[in-house]
Amino acid sequence: MNILPVVPTLKLASAVTALLGSNPLRVFEDIAPHKTPYPYAVWSVVTANPENHLDCPANIDHVSFQIVVYDTQQKRASEIRAAIRKALEPHCYVTNIHPNHFERIADTNIFGRGFDANWFLDR
Repeated sequence: MNILPVVPTLKLASAVTALLGSNPLRVFEDIAPHKTPYPYAVWSVVTANPENHLDCPANIDHVSFQIVVYDTQQKRASEIRAAIRKALEPHCYVTNIHPNHFERIADTNIFGRGFDANWFLDR
């Protein structure tokens, strides 16, 4: 299975790079490196299924993934989620917006904003 082009797609979106940097873009697969500065986003594949055919091998994978933005600023986390969604929606479709997430790490409030999406990825 191919890796979803989440990061290359988001690198092309000026609204996303304005919020998450461009060198490097703070969007990571599965987990952010230790002590990554906020804000950042993490994406993960939830499931991936080949779109099988009876007469030939699958030529498309149906990939379900999630992406979550983490930030110390509640409003900015929501704005980044919206920018990421706008950049990705021409390539995939959003299936679910996550409930807003909040946690406290030491004396810092961390806000999580995310969504689930499906991408039909050519092999």
